[in-house]
Amino acid sequence: MHRFNAIAKEPASESSETPADELDPRDPDDFAQLVHLHHRELLVYARALTREESTARDIVQEAFIVAFDKIDAFDVTRDFPTWMRGIVRNKWREWVRKNKRYVFTDKNIAEIDADVAQWQAESAAGNRTVFDVLETCLDRLPDTLRDTVHAFYYRGENGEEAAKSLGIAPAAVRIRLQRARDLLKDCVDRKLAERRRQQQQPSSTL
Repeated sequence: MHRFNAIAKEPASESSETPADELDPRDPDDFAQLVHLHHRELLVYARALTREESTARDIVQEAFIVAFDKIDAFDVTRDFPTWMRGIVRNKWREWVRKNKRYVFTDKNIAEIDADVAQWQAESAAGNRTVFDVLETCLDRLPDTLRDTVHAFYYRGENGEEAAKSLGIAPAAVRIRLQRARDLLKDCVDRKLAERRRQQQQPSSTL
């Protein structure tokens, strides 16, 4: 289970050796690939429900563990991302009951679910424009900022853990993350605007 825990904390993979619709979740290696493929979308879904980054990460981690433990009961005719969103919803409801938090209406949940489902469908179809741009911008960050982003968001470390692994003060982690977010937002906005302009330009004819 230690191997699986590490996989669940890693960012989603941009590609898989096997097409997603050919992966069998009941196979451990295929399950690991599905974790890579869908971790990011499920994290966004959990974040929309909880509105708390750390809680969302915990819920997704627990959801993958539940799925792994109950994978023999998985109906291969079902859609894996849809099944996983159901597990995430159940873990979120447990969190709500435990913490006595505000619960969304069924309509709210359905809207969030539909948005994430559309995002997953577009990703499966190869429409990963925002992610492509984000990865490009992330690569262009200064090493100190990029390392901090990887520690906090990709490895799932909290502020104190990231500070320890990076050898800096917790306050410095917060400052670096804020600086990285500002730079990434500016970079992504600029590059997406450039792409839109290119798409709007009429194609030249010979």
